[in-house]
Amino acid sequence: MSSKSRLRLLSVVAGVVYQWLLTCVAASPDPRCPETSCCQRDDGACWRHGLWTRAYCCALGGAADCYRWGEDSPGGDVAVHSAHSGVQCRHICQAHETCAYWTYIVNAPQVPENLRGRCFLKSESAVANRGVAHPFVVSGERLCQHFGEGLSFAAARERIGLQTPTWRTSVGVTEGRAAMLPGSGTEHWFREAAKALEEVGFVVILDAMPDAQTAGLLQTAKQVAEKMLALDPERLGNRGPRRYSFGGASRTLHLMHIPGWEHLLDNEPVNRLLSAYYSDGFLACGGGGDFVLGGTSTYQSLHLDVGGPVHGLEKAPAIGVNFALEDISCADAPIRAVPYSHLNATEPPDLVSEPQEMKDALLCPLPRGSALVRDLRVWHGGTPSGSTQTRLLPNAEFVSLLWGSLTCGSGEILDPCQPVLPQAVHERLSPFARAISERLVDGAGVLEQHAGTDDWLIPDFRGYHRHKQEAY
Repeated sequence: MSSKSRLRLLSVVAGVVYQWLLTCVAASPDPRCPETSCCQRDDGACWRHGLWTRAYCCALGGAADCYRWGEDSPGGDVAVHSAHSGVQCRHICQAHETCAYWTYIVNAPQVPENLRGRCFLKSESAVANRGVAHPFVVSGERLCQHFGEGLSFAAARERIGLQTPTWRTSVGVTEGRAAMLPGSGTEHWFREAAKALEEVGFVVILDAMPDAQTAGLLQTAKQVAEKMLALDPERLGNRGPRRYSFGGASRTLHLMHIPGWEHLLDNEPVNRLLSAYYSDGFLACGGGGDFVLGGTSTYQSLHLDVGGPVHGLEKAPAIGVNFALEDISCADAPIRAVPYSHLNATEPPDLVSEPQEMKDALLCPLPRGSALVRDLRVWHGGTPSGSTQTRLLPNAEFVSLLWGSLTCGSGEILDPCQPVLPQAVHERLSPFARAISERLVDGAGVLEQHAGTDDWLIPDFRGYHRHKQEAY
C-alpha cells in the first residue's frame, strides 16, 4: 500500500478530524498511555514505562515539536519496522544510519490491523513534505532540539576538548601535547596524578599502554564488537541508539575471559597511580568497556557508574579505567565528564536541563595507548559522533578495600569476588595483578570449559533505554 493510500484509508477509518486532536487535553490516542489526568502530573504512578512517556503521551510545550501528533509526510520511506510506541520508533530512527524523519501509527482498534504499530523511517526529503494527516499518527525528526539530545554530524566535528582543569599526565617526557600536569614525565608523576584524581575526579595517562598490547587488543575488541553487531542488525544498541556496553552483553557482566582483556588489570602505570591513590590497597573487580558506532547522533544521559551511600566516602568506592586503542579525536564520540562532580551528592541533570558546559566537557583528543582513570562517582556520559569510524574504549574496574568488603559475593558488577577470570589467565599475570585479582578466579573452570565459544554472549542484549530509563 502506498503512503498516500495509507493516509486516505486511515483518515476514513478514524472518522475524526484533526481539530479534535488540537482540542484534546492529552494529544495521544495511544491506548497504552495512562489516563488523561496524568498529563498534569509528573509522578511515578503515571509514568512507569520508558516507552510511554509524558512527552509522548501528552506532547505539551516543547515536546509537541518532538512528537507531532496528527502529522505525517507521504513517501520517502527508507525502512519499515514494528514498534510498541512512538518513543520506540524515534529510537529506531536514531539507530538507523540515514533516517531523518519517522512516522508511527498507533496500535489502536480504530486503525486497520495491518498498519497498527508500524514505524516508518524516512529520508531527508520527508522533513520538507510533512503535513496534517489523521489523529492516529505521530511523527518527528531524528533529533528534537527541545530534548537537547544530539548533534548533527557537522556540529560533532567542530568540538574541542575540555580545557580546564588540567587532566592529562604522562609517564615519559612528552612534547607538543595539550596542557599537562606539571609533574608529567618526572619520577613523581603518579603522586601528582593521584592528587588530580582525588580533586578533579579523573585523570588521563597519555602513554599508559605499549603499542604491541594496544594493537593486539584493538583487533580483539573489533572482533567482539562484530559479534555483538551481528545480533543487532538494526543497531538499537544497549546504551542508546548505536551505543554499546561490552559488559552489558556478557553473561558474566565482564569480558575478562576474552584474551587480551586481562592486560587491562596488569597495566603498570595505572596500578602505580592507583597504589598511590589507595594507600591501603585496592582490588580488581573485572572490566568491559563500550563502543560507539560512527554516525551516532545522540548523547547519553549523564550518570554515575556506582550507586548507594558513596558520597560520604573519602576515597572513590570504585575506579574505572578506559583505554584508547586508537587515536580518539573530538569528533570520535569522546566521553564527557564533569570535573569535581564526584563530590556532588545530587542527581545529575537530564539532557533537557543539562548546561552546555557539561555537554562540552569532552575528554579529547586522546592518543593511542591513553588510559582514562575515573572515579565512578563522576557524572559522565557518551557524546555524538562526527566520524564514520567506530570508537572503542575497553576498560578495567577496581574497588577500594572498603567497598570490596561490602560488595564481595553480591553478584553485582563491582563485586570483586565473582568468578570472571579463568585460572590459566590469572597465572600469566604479574605478581601484583595476581594479588589484586585472586578473588576473581573461576576456580570451577567453567570459563575454560567454554573457551573459544560465544556462550558468554547474551543473544538479546539490546535495550530501548539510555540511562535512568530516559527514552523521552
